[in-house]
Amino acid sequence: MSRSVNRRRSVVPAALLALLLALVLPGLAVAHDPPYSGSADRDGCTFTPFTANPWWPLWPGYSLLLEGEEEDEGETVELVVEINVLADTELVDGVETRVVEEREFEDGEIVEVSRNFFAGCRETGAVWYFGEDVDNYEDGEIANHDGAWRAGEDGAQAGVFMPGTPLNGARFFTEIAPGVAEDRAEIVDTDADITVPFAAFEGALHILDTNALEPSEEGDPKYYAPGVGLVKDEALELVEVEPPPCTPDEHTLCLADGRFRVQVEWTDHQLDEGTAFAHQIADDAGEFWFFRADNVELLVKVLDACPTEQFDHFWVFAAGLTDVELTITVTDTETDDVRTYPNPLGNPFAPVLDTTAFECEP
Repeated sequence: MSRSVNRRRSVVPAALLALLLALVLPGLAVAHDPPYSGSADRDGCTFTPFTANPWWPLWPGYSLLLEGEEEDEGETVELVVEINVLADTELVDGVETRVVEEREFEDGEIVEVSRNFFAGCRETGAVWYFGEDVDNYEDGEIANHDGAWRAGEDGAQAGVFMPGTPLNGARFFTEIAPGVAEDRAEIVDTDADITVPFAAFEGALHILDTNALEPSEEGDPKYYAPGVGLVKDEALELVEVEPPPCTPDEHTLCLADGRFRVQVEWTDHQLDEGTAFAHQIADDAGEFWFFRADNVELLVKVLDACPTEQFDHFWVFAAGLTDVELTITVTDTETDDVRTYPNPLGNPFAPVLDTTAFECEP
């Protein structure tokens, strides 16, 4: 990724020599450092582009703005980085990934645009990094695509970008693209305090980002705040956050690229009541459970039928295996229109097949 996530460096012969020496001479101090883990157990993951990892949330419509300055040959360079979680998804190495676009500016001129591919592991909550497409600019024109890579091509593999449960001292490769991108991370502190122009944060995650292609470099310190994401990367600091139209949480689905918020309230036969727990499984669908996580009782879908002239609406479908009292509430975040779908106590859930639920255009 670009400066704010994986800063690019040119590889020089001296750096390559240092890496080779570190591998073949056991007497070097670097050989005694704890190793960086490579590819984790990808086979143990069910991937989704809809993860809500608190350190790196993938919410469509979410954006961060970081600013800073650095010295370059005696001159001050103004830096700006925009990170935007797009509604777009991309199939990379057989996995549907979320596209996160990053735009980097120096003194007001665009220098890099990258489209980065992430997916979450449902079992662990970790965010995996599957590669990036890169446009590097010079004088406003695309000069090259250096640093681009994709898992499954030329020996590249997906790496763990952000663990679901960060642990102090953990070391892992975030990029596994031999000779192209071999960035790695070390978790320095899981309870750091950090103040940036946007806000002061407690309990931040401090990560040291290094490059295996240049092992002599000291690395780049980064800070991630829970529920926010990246807040500091060397000179860059968070100055603005644009929240998504819908923020998923343990009780909320955000469907159709985050346009529709879905929640469920229930009351059982003992008149106990609560808010159902949500589990998003696709851009247009998610599950709810009331009493146990292994007992899914309701499936809700919001389908985009707008491209078809015959229907020209968003549809709401639901199916359930329950007879408790419940109310499904679907909110259009663009118009604030609300549709509710109740089920009376003691009645087997009747399928919802609403093909005129919401207008396409707000």
